[in-house]
Amino acid sequence: MSFLQSGNVAIRWYHRLFIKIIKCGPIPRHLAVIMDGNRRYAKMNSLKTEFGHRKGFDNLSSWCRELGIEQVTVYAFSLENFKRSPDELNCLFDLFREKMSQLVKEMYNLNN
Repeated sequence: MSFLQSGNVAIRWYHRLFIKIIKCGPIPRHLAVIMDGNRRYAKMNSLKTEFGHRKGFDNLSSWCRELGIEQVTVYAFSLENFKRSPDELNCLFDLFREKMSQLVKEMYNLNN
């Protein structure tokens, strides 16, 4: 069993250490990220691909909030990704719509 598969306790410990190290220096206001590995994560953990994509977004969102990063640019879909199965594409686009709607509502609530 790999380190990442050995349970949430190990991941939470690693996450806390990562956050402490990052907070030792200046935190950027903007972060650019290329999303990669969500399908592999799901496959490695015997999960549906959709869960891997959702987990990737939720982790990124959580980390940015915890660190106080105000702006994020995410490259999450390339032209190559259109070669994926229709089911996976539908899941990706549904997830995108869901999360963008959620973020817009949160921004609206912060500004009102």
